[in-house]
Amino acid sequence: MKLVRLSSGEEIIGKITETETSVKIENGYSLIPAGEGKIGFMPFMAYTKADEGVTIDKKFIMFIVEPIEDLLNQIRQMDSGIVVPDKKVIG
Repeated sequence: MKLVRLSSGEEIIGKITETETSVKIENGYSLIPAGEGKIGFMPFMAYTKADEGVTIDKKFIMFIVEPIEDLLNQIRQMDSGIVVPDKKVIG
């Protein structure tokens, strides 16, 4: 999973497949600022029949980066219903 920032400012996390001219986003979630340093998630293009992903021309992509592990854990939890515990050192 990668985090994609579009030229519109929207940030999307999902499975990314790149070609020379485009980026396909599958199982994507839009990141929505929820105030007080919190982030909400909404399925990307949830109101469409784009079950196989959405392809976006690279001219609309500002950058693609690796998301932090906490963000990935939240997405995995939403997708699977499995709660991922915080890392703790056992000594």
